[in-house]
Amino acid sequence: PVHAIDFSKDGEVMLTAAEDDRVCLYDCQKGILKAASQCISLGIGLARFTHDPVSLLITARQAAVRQGNGLDSLNSAGEIRYLSLHDNRFLRAFRGHTDAVCSLEISPKEDIFASASSDRTARIWDLRSDDCQGELQLNGQPSQPALSFDPHGIVLAAGLPGNVVKLFDVRKLSNGPFIRFKLEFEEDLDFANIKFSFDGKLMLLGTAQGCVIALDSFSGEVFKTYRGHANSQQLPLAACFTHDADTVLSGSEDGSVWRWSTQTGEPLPVLTAHAGPVRVVQCNPTRKLVASACSVTCLWLDDE
Repeated sequence: PVHAIDFSKDGEVMLTAAEDDRVCLYDCQKGILKAASQCISLGIGLARFTHDPVSLLITARQAAVRQGNGLDSLNSAGEIRYLSLHDNRFLRAFRGHTDAVCSLEISPKEDIFASASSDRTARIWDLRSDDCQGELQLNGQPSQPALSFDPHGIVLAAGLPGNVVKLFDVRKLSNGPFIRFKLEFEEDLDFANIKFSFDGKLMLLGTAQGCVIALDSFSGEVFKTYRGHANSQQLPLAACFTHDADTVLSGSEDGSVWRWSTQTGEPLPVLTAHAGPVRVVQCNPTRKLVASACSVTCLWLDDE
């Protein structure tokens, strides 16, 4: 199955990463494969564009034995690689996490990125340095925290166990969170991902509990809860806004893609094409284009 989708900042290129340990780049206008790279030695977990559409960040999907001291060696599943598809080589390795990286986000404004791991830490990195620029201790049981930068690249949001969302000032990480929101839900939520709307006013939380939650970014109050999609297996189903934040989307375990009006919460016509659970949904930042994936990737026009 495909477990990562991302779009370049200009919306011209899409990447996918799958369990065949390949990362592929596609031309969004023509729908054709532009480049591909395979990494069998460590596998590919998450993958994200940097600000260069042919330079990527990828995480290891599995642990392996170190074979040397160079960039081609693997320290653990917590390692992050900086991959150039110009010449298909690794530019840098970012080491520090001691367990699998479960969230990886690039700043929309700077050459920094954030990672969160099951080792209960989040880290800030600079693409130009091997060294970690800041570390956050995420208290609680071992889990899969979710991270996201706000549109200005100043605020880092973290969705954590216990139905908690914390906001950090990227410039003052050592001060801890400047605000903490506690979501009042009867059930314990496992966050699949967290996304800001384009204007930063709302945060969207995909969960494994059959609901998608939109929060007011300033007050932390629940703006809307979106339900209807199937998830009896409690899979981590990612959710996202469309580029204009008018629509919320989430995958479903029955192979469909659910859509809701952001403002009213009313469901819109469901998209059907997949044969298996749709774990990943992503919207193009500049076009009315939606990508969803199970074992295959589908592209949809947003106005369908």
